[in-house]
Amino acid sequence: MSGPAANDDIDPSLLPIAQLCDGKVSFKSEGWRKLIYMEKLRFRVGTTQYVMDAILCLNHDNATYPTKLYLAQNVGGGVNWNENAYLLGRNWPTFSWSGVTPDQPYLDILAAHLAPLSKAA
Repeated sequence: MSGPAANDDIDPSLLPIAQLCDGKVSFKSEGWRKLIYMEKLRFRVGTTQYVMDAILCLNHDNATYPTKLYLAQNVGGGVNWNENAYLLGRNWPTFSWSGVTPDQPYLDILAAHLAPLSKAA
């Protein structure tokens, strides 16, 4: 199942992100973190296509990194993979990508985090 069809009861603000996923997209929370959980997010690292679960943290506790994207695995891409977080019952690697503010549409936040990966050689 792909896109919004997999998300019959989705929050309307998540519909643009659901277009990029082959599974459900939903808000989650853990502790103080507000998260968007994305099942089977489709994205590219350079010319390689990936499909994997991902989490977008909308309120990371670091002013330099106010939002964070966590992926199910380290996909390389020439960025600094320097952190892992235990969220929603599993470990999620992330890379250092700063300055993506939470005061924009969710799809724009996601795109800003994916941008350095899509440019990888």
